[in-house]
Amino acid sequence: MRKYKSYKTHLIEKLKDPEYASAYLNACLEESFENKDMGIFQLAVRDVVEAHGGMTAISSKMEVSRESFYRSLSQKGKARFSTLMNAIKACGLELEFHPAH
Repeated sequence: MRKYKSYKTHLIEKLKDPEYASAYLNACLEESFENKDMGIFQLAVRDVVEAHGGMTAISSKMEVSRESFYRSLSQKGKARFSTLMNAIKACGLELEFHPAH
């Protein structure tokens, strides 16, 4: 019998690719704005952080404590926009704006 990967495991593997991670973050940011729920984008950032080394590695690159970083990205956390952007940069990605179509 074939053993299947969990959705989360598959997602984390895919998010290691910077192009895929960028597309994922863009889609989740758009979804967040449409639903007026920044928690969607915050969860996406957490997934990308996990794929790019985890909370400990990324918080170290950001020069913040792992505990406060973990707390800010938790489901009950309310991460600041600057924290999310710094985490994205620490993962080797950046936010870019384009004219609306």
